[in-house]
Amino acid sequence: MGRINLRQMRFHTCHGALPHEQHVAQEFWVDVSIDLDLEAAGERDRLADTVNYGEVAGLVETIMMGPPVRLLETLATRIYHDVRDLDQRIQRVEVRVVKVDPPIGVPSGGVEVVVGDDR
Repeated sequence: MGRINLRQMRFHTCHGALPHEQHVAQEFWVDVSIDLDLEAAGERDRLADTVNYGEVAGLVETIMMGPPVRLLETLATRIYHDVRDLDQRIQRVEVRVVKVDPPIGVPSGGVEVVVGDDR
């Protein structure tokens, strides 16, 4: 078993429940963790034996830069399903979507939503 982690993919885009968030871009970070058997890839050194993380990043970018949604939960769930459906060898996926500077009225380190197989 092994894990591929894509960390802090950064997007400046419009998502949020408040009206202005649908038009004013904010910073979002996305992490994706994928569990699968990496033994063959490690032994053979062939991309065909693993999941192409560039393709995963492209899926995430398509969703994050797509039409605005209101909820981080929606973004995380869409990313989760697209990554999960990418390759039948994937055994577990976890997606974390962070709104870096949310309009919550107090200073914070961001708000995040995590969606995954063990949640």
